[in-house]
Amino acid sequence: MTALLEARDVFKSFGGHEVLKGVNLKVQKGTIHALIGPNGAGKTTLLNILNGLESPSRGKVYFNGNDITNLPTEKRAKLGIARTFQLLEVFSGLTVLENVTVALYAKSPWGMFKSLTLGKLFNSQERGLEKRAEKFLEELGLIHRSKEEAQNLPAGEQKLLEIARALAIEPEILLLDEPAAGLNNRETKVLGETLKNLCEKNGITILLVEHDMDLVMKISHRITVLNFGEVLAEGTPLEIQKNPDVIKAYLGEES
Repeated sequence: MTALLEARDVFKSFGGHEVLKGVNLKVQKGTIHALIGPNGAGKTTLLNILNGLESPSRGKVYFNGNDITNLPTEKRAKLGIARTFQLLEVFSGLTVLENVTVALYAKSPWGMFKSLTLGKLFNSQERGLEKRAEKFLEELGLIHRSKEEAQNLPAGEQKLLEIARALAIEPEILLLDEPAAGLNNRETKVLGETLKNLCEKNGITILLVEHDMDLVMKISHRITVLNFGEVLAEGTPLEIQKNPDVIKAYLGEES
């Protein structure tokens, strides 16, 4: 079975320090795949390589069976790879609706700057984009916040807004870097339910880096554990919970 997204024998070095050491990862279509490991294990570096922010020192990246190792980030986005980041990256001076509408320009045939010369034609096109943006906000439970400034939302809702904005490019796969960071228990629960719905009802594949083990174990189909830049283990949540190497290296001897 061909993986939707695959890292094959990926190495990455920074200034002589090897961060990734021959990592292999296969994310199957229609699954939630978690990438866990201690701080410094190379998780975010691997995400950066998968979405084109960084290039591997050696190794290949494949999407739908095609080699995308040298493809720039914007072209990967057009293929269907969307990414959110650990630190909140909302447009604070814009409304919630405008945050998602801006992302829709990436797929529009005219683009944001050309639209300034389109006059009345642009006005009708913009209304169409806003209606599409409202659909994504409704899906993420944020439609009631559409007219509020994004910076006024609590952290949990800003995380959901980032996901709504990523959905605007109609991705096949979402790469999420610590989406639960800074969230309280209620917000984390809402996030987990949202991600499950996106996968099960919308067919969107998700690869997430996450430290919240309760969230990871509840929503993931498969888990890959990185340790010192190498794959320590991979399996179902139950297999990972019972793996003695994982317990020792990451979950703790007492777990």
